[in-house]
Amino acid sequence: MTAARTPNCSRPWRACREPRQRPTCIGTNSRQLPRVISRSVVPRMLIATLGLGSCRFQDLTPGNARHDEAMLPRVVNAFYQALGNRDRSALERTTLSASTALMTTDRGPIVLVPMRTVTDVPERRNQGGGARIIRTELHTDGDVATDRVSVAAKSPDGRREYEASDMITLAHRAGRWQVAHVMFGPWRIRSGP
Repeated sequence: MTAARTPNCSRPWRACREPRQRPTCIGTNSRQLPRVISRSVVPRMLIATLGLGSCRFQDLTPGNARHDEAMLPRVVNAFYQALGNRDRSALERTTLSASTALMTTDRGPIVLVPMRTVTDVPERRNQGGGARIIRTELHTDGDVATDRVSVAAKSPDGRREYEASDMITLAHRAGRWQVAHVMFGPWRIRSGP
């Protein structure tokens, strides 16, 4: 009794010991060795491919988190613009009514003042067009967010540039983000771009 052979393979059909497998040749060259593929592997691969193709990544961020992430930098930017322009009404729109500012001075102690009085204090952040934001580090946690803001401002004569790091605490109330507290950092001569 001779074993049947496939047209392009040199191995007999009975060379496979397992009943579910039979040889298949790869390509048309008879010198290539046959590859044994299990019949049960193909349906499993098809099911896995269809299953993975229909998968979607689940986004577990809270519903308004993406909107909040986009809104917070706008609030911080509006705060610094209001401060730089000494616009008290714009400052009141971006801050809570009881918000405070912790201010450092070149000489003297650190002072805690109500935010509404910050526009009256002579400071680099509200003189000569205000300070420009260099970089921010924003962290949100529910209805509270903190933003470490690095700002730069020119000296009154325009020959030097100073920088400071401010820490802003924001609160989400009545459907909008507002500044609750600001710690204005001390100014130092800027060393880099």
